[in-house]
Amino acid sequence: MRRVRSTLNEGGFPILVVAAVNLFLVLCVCVLLSNHLGPHYGYTVQPQESHFVIGSYNRDYSHIVSVAPGDSPRIYVGSELVRGGYEGFEKHLDEWNGGNPSRVSVILVLDKAVSAGVSQRLTDMILSRGYMCCHAAVPAIE
Repeated sequence: MRRVRSTLNEGGFPILVVAAVNLFLVLCVCVLLSNHLGPHYGYTVQPQESHFVIGSYNRDYSHIVSVAPGDSPRIYVGSELVRGGYEGFEKHLDEWNGGNPSRVSVILVLDKAVSAGVSQRLTDMILSRGYMCCHAAVPAIE
């Protein structure tokens, strides 16, 4: 029987440590990605809570407006950012008049952090043109 001798140095332990650290890092990345803790783009609007429920609405004459807080609130009509702040929003309101403004309803989805003043100003703009105005909210948990 022939005896075989290894020609490798005794440096195998550092290779195992590096492999274990790499495996640990890969597992950490997988856990972070699966828990949605990584960076994400856009914003999430958290509406107010309410005990009232909005009934069905006619989508032909309805417009959903989302408002995000900030130094100057960001107003979105559908998924499109309105440029020009309040003045730009007024231009959108003027475009929606289809001959009978009382048929047009505007549903406001306001973030919890949006101030009451901003909410009141947008509501006044909508109502002054004869449109119906609704405030969307999530159901309150009792």
